[in-house]
Amino acid sequence: MLVLYAGYPAALEALRALNDVWPGRARRTREGGPVGWRRRGMALSRRVYGPVHARLLASVRALHPDLAVWMVEQGYGRVLSRGGLGMRARELITVAVLAATRRERQLVSHLLGAARVGAPRVVIRRALLAGAPAGIRDALARRAWRTAFGTALTRPSAHP
Repeated sequence: MLVLYAGYPAALEALRALNDVWPGRARRTREGGPVGWRRRGMALSRRVYGPVHARLLASVRALHPDLAVWMVEQGYGRVLSRGGLGMRARELITVAVLAATRRERQLVSHLLGAARVGAPRVVIRRALLAGAPAGIRDALARRAWRTAFGTALTRPSAHP
């Protein structure tokens, strides 16, 4: 139910704001079905979570078995694996949104996920700071970075 009352309202408002400034019109996509979503979702989530993928799925199943299915099929298979943006861009957006919404546990996972899909650390750092409410001064962003990478979060250089 949370998706219905927190996720969709946020998506509707974000798309209203985006449509005010973004050129062009959205088009319906041919996105396949549950079997393809499951296959694509497992492949992408394995890539993002790497060696902790099985442990993550077990943890999510322990919260609720259906949630693990929805995460793989809908989240990774239907949404994050669709055409348009590549997985690197989607992970960087995920980092910024998780920093902005203060989701530290998931932020750590996606900082690592962005690195696993090939984003350079300087670019990951910029995505993190773009989402962190107080930028480099944000304690949550600094903790998440240290947990993920074992180093202090520093301001990105002007020229990567």
